Amino acid sequence: MARLADATPVILPTHISENFLMDPKILESTITEKSRLLILCSPSNPTGSVYPKNLLEEIAQIVAKHPRLLVLSDEMYEHIIYSPATHTTFASLPGMWERTLTVNGFSKAFAMTGWRLGYLAGPKHFIAACGKIQSQFTSGASSIS
Repeated sequence: MARLADATPVILPTHISENFLMDPKILESTITEKSRLLILCSPSNPTGSVYPKNLLEEIAQIVAKHPRLLVLSDEMYEHIIYSPATHTTFASLPGMWERTLTVNGFSKAFAMTGWRLGYLAGPKHFIAACGKIQSQFTSGASSIS
């Protein structure tokens, strides 16, 4: 998808020894003037990793230094986590609401797999722009969904 938008995806390495969580130092050293979108998945499928709030706060501090960088936070699995992990919505962190598009849905948490009913939350001007594009790609949810 990034390449279709004429962008260059940059994949940050994660390691099993760190529970597949991104190292903020690697993130900070990788972001450039050309960076526009950081994609975060927490809770993550297939690793099951959940970013703790303190690590998300470190990431938010890095994002705050780059005014042209947005965050796409995939939180589809927010209700499928196990203690002691807790879910923190990235947009709830100080200064991140204006910089975050949150992707979520109903398929996983409510056993609606295959119904493909999801949503995007974020600042109104971003959602309006996304709506213009989305309306050209899909026709609507199924009647059951």
